[in-house]
Amino acid sequence: MRQLLTTVFRFLLRHALQFLLFIVILLAGRYLLAEWREFQATSVSISILRQAASTGERHGASLAQAASARLAGLQHASQAAVDTRLSSVREQLHQLHAEPSPSLFTLPLPGASMLAERAQQEAMRRVELEVLSQEARYLTALQAALRGGDARQALLRLHQEHVQAYAALQANLQQQRQLTLAHPLAAHLPGSVAHGQRLALETQEERLRKTNLEAYQQYLLQRARTNHAGKPAPFAIDTPALSAALAPLRQTITAGEAQLAQHWLARWRAPVLEVIPMAALLVLSAILTPLAIKAFFYFVLAPLASRLKPLAIAHELGLDGTRACPPLAPQSRISGVSQALLLAPGDTMLIHPAYLQSSPSGTRKRTQWLLDWSYPFTSLAAGMVALTRITSSEPASVTLSASDDPLMEVAVLRLPIGAALVFQPRGLVGLIFHAPQKPAISSHWRLASLHAWLTLQLRFIVFRGPVTLIVRGTRGVRMEPAGAGRSISQAATLGFSTGVQYSTVRSETFIPYLRGQQALLNDRFDGDGVYLYEETPRHGKQPGKVGSWFEGFTDAVLKVLGI
Repeated sequence: MRQLLTTVFRFLLRHALQFLLFIVILLAGRYLLAEWREFQATSVSISILRQAASTGERHGASLAQAASARLAGLQHASQAAVDTRLSSVREQLHQLHAEPSPSLFTLPLPGASMLAERAQQEAMRRVELEVLSQEARYLTALQAALRGGDARQALLRLHQEHVQAYAALQANLQQQRQLTLAHPLAAHLPGSVAHGQRLALETQEERLRKTNLEAYQQYLLQRARTNHAGKPAPFAIDTPALSAALAPLRQTITAGEAQLAQHWLARWRAPVLEVIPMAALLVLSAILTPLAIKAFFYFVLAPLASRLKPLAIAHELGLDGTRACPPLAPQSRISGVSQALLLAPGDTMLIHPAYLQSSPSGTRKRTQWLLDWSYPFTSLAAGMVALTRITSSEPASVTLSASDDPLMEVAVLRLPIGAALVFQPRGLVGLIFHAPQKPAISSHWRLASLHAWLTLQLRFIVFRGPVTLIVRGTRGVRMEPAGAGRSISQAATLGFSTGVQYSTVRSETFIPYLRGQQALLNDRFDGDGVYLYEETPRHGKQPGKVGSWFEGFTDAVLKVLGI
């Protein structure tokens, strides 16, 4: 019952967490989608307003040019022509003011193509209003100037009439003074001719004074109505005022750009767009560089290495290649799931504890920390540490088997006196030697060989007899004669006798090498001698990118050291 409840609880908890995870994912997706739509709407709105402002500026420039040309033609036109054009301009202004003005300059704009068209129309309407307003003001000034010319002519005429009336009045007064001087008594004596002349002149004076006063009053009234302003200068568009007509549009664009710049998508987009070319170049380099390097290795270096002289370890060690070869087994497969060995008195076995299946209880066992203290790093890297050292004073049967890997098989390889074998310690699990003589192990660097550099095997470790090597191999170990020439995958090679001519050959096809299915070079062995290999190599095949990279790096280091 408890197990059932635990199972049900785990089932419910797992699906409840999954349900909550889906909720979080959906909410996050909805939020990101809304943010993206808002960002896109603002971007589209600003683009529409910029296009409308640009269209308005171009339309305003064309209208200003047309108005300048039109008003230049009216400079010397009649007052009737000016009045007609002014009436037409005022009618256009009335129509433009009567048109409804939609509220387009708000963010974000809700539409697309229709809103763009309407925004352009509104911008054009604003600049038309400004250009027509400036034209109307200029025409009004021109009209006043033309009317002022007629008024000035009338004022001059009335001035002349007043001067004439005043002159007539002064002449009358002069005649009266002369008459009084000529007839001082008769002019005031009723019934006399001089008195009659004086009365006539006084009557004329009264009439002339009235005429002069009326002429003066008409002159003053006309002078008050007369505008003395001259004709205005040639028309020039007021550019700041025309630009101010689109000021609300530009202010909206500025506000939208500020809002867009503060959006987190905009803050991320600029750095991302800045590094995209470099990232694309790096990706392209990551794709093409390995291809170029592999092509160079496959088509240039590998054929060059194939034509070089092979390595002859026996010659460099001063050994007889024929005598240095271990005896060839009747069958190429020399391994088995387990091996039974007879340990003679005086022999010493160093064996990895995981491969020691059974041994007589009378044997003496103790721990030997390293295979050879002369090569501590090699012993550590090959795993030959904390070995079991077995000795016996009488013949003892020891059974060896891989207890931790069902695919691993064990082989026994005896090297007689004079035999020498180049061997990779990674395949070594133990050895047997006759005390007090120690195993003869030596290392040899080949830094001047292109074969060694292409395979990264710059160091060769040689085991010399008499010694018995206990080796391991996945799914079996084989020993074959080199003969006229044999090639094998480098990953499978365990060792070869020093009398063998060692070289490298390029893999047969390029595509498997490019895809990492085959190595660039295979080992080739020629001449008198044998070579050993495991049937299914497993080192260097760690799954996972990080694991494969790390294992590839460590394999390369161990390969350089000949391990």
